[in-house]
Amino acid sequence: MKKILTMMLMMASVLFFACSDDDDETLSPDEAKTEIDQVSTDMSTYMNEMENSDGMAALNALMTKPNPFAVGKSSDYSNSEVFKNIQKYLLPANYMELKSNEKAIAENSFDFNDWVGTYTWNATDENWDIQSNTPPDKIIIEYPTEGSQTNNATLTIHTYEDVEITETDDYGTYTWYQPTNIVADIYVNDIKVVDISMNANWITSGETAGEPTSMDVSVYLTPFEFTVDFSHSGNNASVGASIIFDNSQLFSTGLSAFFEVPEMDDTPLTINGYLQFLNVRFNVSINAKTIEEILEGMEEEPYPYNTPEELIAALNQEFDANVSVDGVKAADIELAIIENTQTIDIVFVYSDGSTESAQPYFSSFIADVNAFLTSLENYYSNW
Repeated sequence: MKKILTMMLMMASVLFFACSDDDDETLSPDEAKTEIDQVSTDMSTYMNEMENSDGMAALNALMTKPNPFAVGKSSDYSNSEVFKNIQKYLLPANYMELKSNEKAIAENSFDFNDWVGTYTWNATDENWDIQSNTPPDKIIIEYPTEGSQTNNATLTIHTYEDVEITETDDYGTYTWYQPTNIVADIYVNDIKVVDISMNANWITSGETAGEPTSMDVSVYLTPFEFTVDFSHSGNNASVGASIIFDNSQLFSTGLSAFFEVPEMDDTPLTINGYLQFLNVRFNVSINAKTIEEILEGMEEEPYPYNTPEELIAALNQEFDANVSVDGVKAADIELAIIENTQTIDIVFVYSDGSTESAQPYFSSFIADVNAFLTSLENYYSNW
C-alpha cells in the first residue's frame, strides 16, 4: 500500500505531470502565475485550522487518560490497539503506512461483544467506572475535555471488527490484527466533532501479509471531512481521496495505475488521474515504465541520445501535461534543460509561449504540507 501510494502520488505531485482535456479558453500568464502561487498560502491557512479543530482537541483529551480496556478485565495487546487504530484512520497522514512495523504478538482479536458497556471517567479516583453490557451493543466512553469539570465528551464505538494477520520470516512467526470494520463517533457538549466509518480487506498470510486489497474510509473531523478509497485487483490499483472544509473541497485526487504483474513489484506501466489543490488541478497521464527505461538507458554505452535536447524530447513524448484553474487552462507542463547547469527542469508553458520553472511555486506548499503531517504525527505520538 505504501509503495503504491508513494509511487502514484509522488510521480504525480512532484513531477506535476498532467494530461487533460484541453480547453480553448486559457488564462493569461499573469493570471495563471497569481492563481498557482496563491494555492500554497491558502492551503497553509486551512491546514492550521485543521490542526486546531475541536475534533483534535477532543481526541487529545482522551489520550491523556488511561486505556479503559486495561482495567476491569484481562487486557492484552489487541485491546490497546483499538484506540490506536481509530486514531490512525482519522488522519490522512497515516495512510502512507498501514502495515504494522511492530512484530508484536497479540493473543486474541478484539472481542467487541466482550467489552460493550459504558466507561465513565471518575475524576476523584482518576480511573474508569465501568458498567458492563450497558448498553449491550455499544462501547461508550464518557470523559472531560481539557478545562472541563464534567464529562462533556462521549466516544461511542458502534462497531469494531478485525482479522488475524500471520507473517513468517527468518526469525519466526508473528501474529497481529488489522481492523476490517470501524464505526465510531465523538460528541462534545452534544455536538458531533468526530465521525469515522472504515471498511477494509487485508492479505492475511504470505509475503504481502498485512497489506490491504481494498479500503473505504469516511471521516468527519470538525470542521473537516475526509474520504479515502483504495483497491487492488489483478494488475490494477486505484486510490481516491478528498479533504473538504465547510463544504468546500480543499484537496482531491483520483489516481489509477496499471502494473505488468499483479504483485505490483515493479514500476507501473501507466499512471492516470488527477490531483487538485483548491481550484488548481493537475491531470495525470504517464507512461511511467517507459520513462524509467529512458532514464536507465542514460547509463548505457554508447549514450543513446546525441544531445540533452534529444533526451528531453523522448521524455516529453511519454506524458501530456497541463494545469487548470477553475476548469480554465492555465499552462502546459513540459520538461526543459536549464542552460547554465544542463539539468532537467519542469516548466510551465504559458499561453503566450513563455516558460517558467514550476518547482518554486510548489516548494513552499510542499514544505507546509510536510510540516503539517509531521506535526500531526508528533501530536499523536503519545496515544
